[in-house]
Amino acid sequence: MDTEITVALIGAAGVCGTIAGAIVGARIQANGGLAQAQAARDAADTVAQSARRQALHDLRWRTMTALLRAAGECVEASGRLYLAAPEASGEQAEAEQVLHAFRLAFAEAELAAPPGVEEELAAVGRAVRTAHHWARTRAPGEQAWRELDRLSRQGDAAAARAKGALARLRAEGAPVWNPRHGDGDPPPEYEAAIAALNAVPQLERGQVRLLLVTAVEPLEYERGHEPTQAGLRLNARREWAQRNYRYQEARQELIEAARQVLGTDGP
Repeated sequence: MDTEITVALIGAAGVCGTIAGAIVGARIQANGGLAQAQAARDAADTVAQSARRQALHDLRWRTMTALLRAAGECVEASGRLYLAAPEASGEQAEAEQVLHAFRLAFAEAELAAPPGVEEELAAVGRAVRTAHHWARTRAPGEQAWRELDRLSRQGDAAAARAKGALARLRAEGAPVWNPRHGDGDPPPEYEAAIAALNAVPQLERGQVRLLLVTAVEPLEYERGHEPTQAGLRLNARREWAQRNYRYQEARQELIEAARQVLGTDGP
């Protein structure tokens, strides 16, 4: 009887040991599986985060590239509008079209641009919009001046006298007159120039008014300073060059800031 009990106890112990071993082994396998699953999830998260960072980097790169391209096209179109001949009617439409494209690109850049370039981005926007506005408002007067100058160089005596009258008006320091700003009738100093311009039949009435309005208006680079030379200075290419320089300066600052933030400024 004792022998049977002993054998039974030994058998039971063996069974329990086997069960315990199976349980421990299963637990080890389970823990190993959980660790492998967690490692797989961590690897997947790392890949996803890396892909997201790369996609965001690519998006920002494309957005900044599109913005700079649109900005350059807008400034170039503004320059063509300013320098267009009086009979060139398509320059205004082109300038407005590319300005619209720039506004869209700028809005996208505001949303997608990397942190740290906000100030440089805003500076580019101001430079482009200012250049366009300046060219659009100055272009008609500049075109009228070129037409008057062309007639004068071709030997038109009336055009030559009108140019001389406008030069004297400016050299004598006549007050700035602009009826669009509520200035009313022109000052007496304008009488000779008005008569001389009206004697040029090739000039339209709108061109005459533009020439009179801008005849003595100081250009931006002259504000606060006496003119360095006498005579008419309606030809504002120097001021346009300054507008373009300001845009180029803002553009370069944005490029440098974006390259630093996006990590493309290294070797």
